[in-house]
Amino acid sequence: MAVRKGRLEKILVVKKAEKDQASSEYQQAISLFESEGQALYDLLKKKEKLEEALQKKLQIGIPIETLKQQQFFMGNLEKNVFHQQKKVSHARAFMNLKEEKLKEQSVECKKYEVLDDKEKLFWKQNDLKVESTYIDELSIIQYSQHANR
Repeated sequence: MAVRKGRLEKILVVKKAEKDQASSEYQQAISLFESEGQALYDLLKKKEKLEEALQKKLQIGIPIETLKQQQFFMGNLEKNVFHQQKKVSHARAFMNLKEEKLKEQSVECKKYEVLDDKEKLFWKQNDLKVESTYIDELSIIQYSQHANR
């Protein structure tokens, strides 16, 4: 008794491929978010160290020209931090979008898996019923042949 290949199996294969693609895209989005987040972290650490160094220099005294350079560098660093925060925000939104797509694909895939399982169960029960009917018919034939002797 072979279980028939369900007509939904082809659709299920496509849905699983879509789910795998969505999973791959989600993993790439996570990787992008992590790298952008790490870049932001590095910039913030650099800014923090620069501020600490500037505070120490201010306590002991520094030339005005050096202070101007430090302020200019700090301003550029703050612009970079602001720009990187935008990139992290976009990466987070992109990651969340890919996560939603993955969830939708997973739900779709699960729906077709359940339908395919139900169809396979139906065919298995149908095969068992046909087999049972066949066995009953054979038993009747054997009994009638045995009774005629």
